[in-house]
Amino acid sequence: MTSSRLLSDVRAVRRTILVANQKGGVGKSSIVAAIAVAVARRGKRVLVVDADQQGNCTIRDLGVKESDEGRSLAMTLQYGSALDPVRDVRPNLDVVCGGKLLAMAGAVAATAEQHGIDPRQNLLVALETLVDSVGYDLVLIDSGPGDRGVLDLLLQVVSWLIVPTKEDDGSIDGAELLARRYLWARKNGAQIELMGMVLFDCNPRAVRRNEDTLGKIMDLLDGTGIEPFRSFIRQDKATALDARAFHLTAEELIAFSPPKTNGSGEVSDTRTKRWSRDTEPLATDYQKLTREVLIRLGAGERAKENV
Repeated sequence: MTSSRLLSDVRAVRRTILVANQKGGVGKSSIVAAIAVAVARRGKRVLVVDADQQGNCTIRDLGVKESDEGRSLAMTLQYGSALDPVRDVRPNLDVVCGGKLLAMAGAVAATAEQHGIDPRQNLLVALETLVDSVGYDLVLIDSGPGDRGVLDLLLQVVSWLIVPTKEDDGSIDGAELLARRYLWARKNGAQIELMGMVLFDCNPRAVRRNEDTLGKIMDLLDGTGIEPFRSFIRQDKATALDARAFHLTAEELIAFSPPKTNGSGEVSDTRTKRWSRDTEPLATDYQKLTREVLIRLGAGERAKENV
């Protein structure tokens, strides 16, 4: 079966956003967690799907304690079983966990055709079923940087793509590689649309350097009619360290004080000192990005309805 025939019946799951770059360390997990928490805190139902073998969004960013290490998602791809998210990781926020068991997913994707497996259809049906049954307002998917087979499946199922990048050439190269997979998916019938690219971990004062990076991003987007996100995510090492240590987003850290002791009066096993003094600037960056994402999502949905 050719890939074009495989994709002939592709449809996208509504309001699903894939955050991807084929280079690691460019902020994918942090962006997914920050947007998910921000939307959930404002009363909307949100599902996060962590499709990364490292499971950083699951464990480090959101602090899921009951992680199945990617088992549910891997079983869905291989056997078409129902997705089983961890419920109420935050109020209104559920998580399909990532982790080491997703290593088998890449092998399934690579050999699916010869074994008569259709992992794309398996994921599409399971995700649509879950979204419809719970009534999620938004689905955010965090992808791993290196597993092209799983990435291609995701590109065939979701409706929108956000590409974060740092200013270094390696990150830009990763974004360019991702753009090629996106164009391949579109050529073969996928309904996914590029929402935009966002500059991550930048210095707001390095205006000329940021403009140069945005110029490179514009070159990548040339001819698409898509603008880079006006919002950017600043470099804030202290807040980033605290966010991962306490499994909170920058917005949640604003009102957070580390526990001094556990219930018995003994020193807690978790870190009791935070390095960040003021997380509000970084939190504001994420809030602006979230707002811009929702605006583009709404405009994109209206445009599709009018076609």
